[in-house]
Amino acid sequence: MTGRGAGVHRTKPKTKLGDRNMRRVGLVWLCGVSILAMAVMGVGSAFAADSTTTTGASSTGGSTDGNAKAAKTVQNDPLAGTAGSGLTRGVTSSSVKVGCYLTQQAFSGADDGFKARFERANTNKELPGGRTIDFSACQDDGNNPQTNLQVVQKLAQQDGDFAIVGISPNVLTASTDFVGRSQVPMYGWAITPGMCGNRWVFGFNGCLVTNYPNKKHTVYQANLALGPIEATGQTAAQSKFALQAQDNDSGHSGNETISQLIKLEGAKVVYQEANIPASSAGVSFTPFVQAIKAANPNILLTLTDFQTAPGLTAAMTAGGYTGANVNYVGYVPGLLSTSAQLASAFNGAYVSSQTVPAEQDTAYIKQMQKDLTAINAKTGSFVTLANSIAYAQADLLVSQLKAVGKTLNT
Repeated sequence: MTGRGAGVHRTKPKTKLGDRNMRRVGLVWLCGVSILAMAVMGVGSAFAADSTTTTGASSTGGSTDGNAKAAKTVQNDPLAGTAGSGLTRGVTSSSVKVGCYLTQQAFSGADDGFKARFERANTNKELPGGRTIDFSACQDDGNNPQTNLQVVQKLAQQDGDFAIVGISPNVLTASTDFVGRSQVPMYGWAITPGMCGNRWVFGFNGCLVTNYPNKKHTVYQANLALGPIEATGQTAAQSKFALQAQDNDSGHSGNETISQLIKLEGAKVVYQEANIPASSAGVSFTPFVQAIKAANPNILLTLTDFQTAPGLTAAMTAGGYTGANVNYVGYVPGLLSTSAQLASAFNGAYVSSQTVPAEQDTAYIKQMQKDLTAINAKTGSFVTLANSIAYAQADLLVSQLKAVGKTLNT
């Protein structure tokens, strides 16, 4: 639930990444929240980001900086979901079944990320007792919350999977309530309320939202505000944020959480909307550009999906916006050099990545590339946003299965 970062970098599309002094040159990535799950996996970081903790649902109160203090603060907080009763669904003496949900149109290639890490675990006999991971192909939820629930139910009830991994903005409370009742360990990108405060749900990125029921403390990913502020060279008091999201659950909950955080850090929110259609194909961005500019922000958070972010970013630039423009989905290594149109749209934008950037070339990245090559991934050793998120989840699940030991049940 807390964060530590990997760096703030900006570059032109064909320039080597690596500007740790945060100079404004071209496209930037801010790797801001490789949180507790990645700390367990031994992911390195260039500097420590902060977490902010408050008491209760209030957006006021003292702050706690750093992973350890925040983790200690929340360690006894209540969790939703029934306590484990020892179910062995999907578990045999030789294997454990793992299923997968996915919004395919947004995260194509995620299957390879999951498979790469699971196959290494199987090849190297990492799991106690020689057990292997029986991983099935990801099932598409069609970018629909109801379909996501149906997929999750099928994986547990019909396919008999012990655990479920995946990436989707459609994991709403119906899906998480189901896994909570059914004792199904579920992994994902925790960007919706149901994925927080649930004993059966594990976000590789901790949790990015705060408006979930029965919380005792509120823990924010402080770098969501501090990263953009620091990268622009401004103080919090000088920073005026605009939050532009899509009209869906993750957009509304994200705006609520991030706006609270921005105010806690002493900055201003001058614009906050979640009104771009969830399916933005053919949408004119002109009204949104005009409304954002009228609020006169100097930092814009483009809180949309990958299909929408380039269009809105380009429209803001064309409309004369000169402040910082930050998104959370545009980090796709190598893509800018192969797509002139996309490079032009994102030119000058910042990207905040919750996975370790491939350009850091750490031992973790090298191992991921080796594992992707070993399974003949569609992208070869090329690390994408989708397969890096998937790989991080798989690595977390493997680490937990190893820690549990030979006796595996809920």
